[in-house]
Amino acid sequence: MTRDTPSTAELTPLGQLEEGGIHELLGYQLAQASILTTAAFVRAVGKPLELRKVEFTILQLVHQNSPVTATQVAKALAVTTPGVTIWLDRLEERGLLVRERSDVDRRTQNLSITRKGQALVVSALERLRQAESEILDNLSAGERHMLLELLQKVARLRKR
Repeated sequence: MTRDTPSTAELTPLGQLEEGGIHELLGYQLAQASILTTAAFVRAVGKPLELRKVEFTILQLVHQNSPVTATQVAKALAVTTPGVTIWLDRLEERGLLVRERSDVDRRTQNLSITRKGQALVVSALERLRQAESEILDNLSAGERHMLLELLQKVARLRKR
């Protein structure tokens, strides 16, 4: 039995192994792309700014939506409120965000970003935009827009 020779697009980027049936799986391709984006994050933000991906995401969400509650952040990240509390504690200890009792409901704590946190997240976002621009350099502006739009469309299925 002769086997068709796979195209270069159907081989793993490194190692040149045939992907077979996983080539067409969204999860597999996202994982492959994640290898690049994770490395870019570590290089551009993680090491130089001493920031983890989840910490950056929390800071950006708080920065954009302040005041916001831990419950809202937990839902956005698809984690439990106790799970996000650990990250909030770390960010608060670093002076990047603050928790304040709500004037409306004293049981609720609102999260706000500090000036130090704002400066950090603005710098991190710019660094990430540059790093991702380099990753996506082989795509046209239209392809970049389409890629992000399609991924956002898939991600919006979480609402259901």
